[in-house]
Amino acid sequence: VIVTGVMISWAMPLVAYMLQQETPTGLLRMLTVLRAARLGRLVRVFRRVPIFREAWMLIRGLSDSARTLFWTCVVIFFVTYVFSIFGLVMVVTSLMDAKIEAEEVAYEGYEVEVQRLTALLELLGGLDRMMYTLIQVLTEDSFHAFMREVLFFVPYSWLYFYSYMAVACFVLMNLVTAIIVENAMQSSANDREHVLQEKASKQRKDLNELKALFALMDSDGSGTLSWGEFQESFGDETMCKKWMLLDFLPEECKELFSLLDDGDGEIETNEFFEGLTRMKGHAQSKDLYRLQKAVIKIQETVDDLSTSMAGLIPRNSVG
Repeated sequence: VIVTGVMISWAMPLVAYMLQQETPTGLLRMLTVLRAARLGRLVRVFRRVPIFREAWMLIRGLSDSARTLFWTCVVIFFVTYVFSIFGLVMVVTSLMDAKIEAEEVAYEGYEVEVQRLTALLELLGGLDRMMYTLIQVLTEDSFHAFMREVLFFVPYSWLYFYSYMAVACFVLMNLVTAIIVENAMQSSANDREHVLQEKASKQRKDLNELKALFALMDSDGSGTLSWGEFQESFGDETMCKKWMLLDFLPEECKELFSLLDDGDGEIETNEFFEGLTRMKGHAQSKDLYRLQKAVIKIQETVDDLSTSMAGLIPRNSVG
């Protein structure tokens, strides 16, 4: 994006100036649009980086709310259309009758009322004008000024306007807000489920890799790994690369075998998978597993000593 921006903004105009030619504005506009489209790659960054989680939720919420927004516009259109028809019958008809009566009166003072009624009919006289005015009421855009004018000629008109506000503003808008919030919560739940699925998929992939590594190391097909087979795996170039991908170096061969082995001199399948799965990752994971195995061995030694001492105590007491 930065490179194309420099080329479009600086390089191409400079080249056109040096060649004494006009800058192709049409081409520049097309390239600018393409450059802006490439910014869509940032969406992947928002999705994967934890610090942009809230930004990703906003973008996801906007995309998921597109259908809700469309049907909201459709419902608002029909509600406004129905109320506009009622308004033409209930309000506009009374205003037109009042204008006719004011025009029939010959004496002075009614010319101002005729002007006021004419201005009101410009706002409300017609289905399209009535709908546009009701949208102004819906958005609460300084509508009380003309409502008071209408109220002067049609006293019950406030019932009409506030009924529209109750249905369109208070009920419909709150329902739309609730639906959007519900969609956002559902999207968040789907994201968590997607993360869990990705984690499970990664675990299955890691297990398959460990199974393949175990099969390569088990040269005699016994289902267990001896010290010789384990040591040979670090000497083989292909398997050594696999060990390095798992963050294990050839110098750690002896220590790794002692950690995976339970003391019988061979590594069984479950010991291999469980041990490497728990040690795979950062250095802290290996250190913790090393400490855990050391504690287990100490515990086994203490148990052996306790058993030996328990066997010696009766002999001494008898003697």
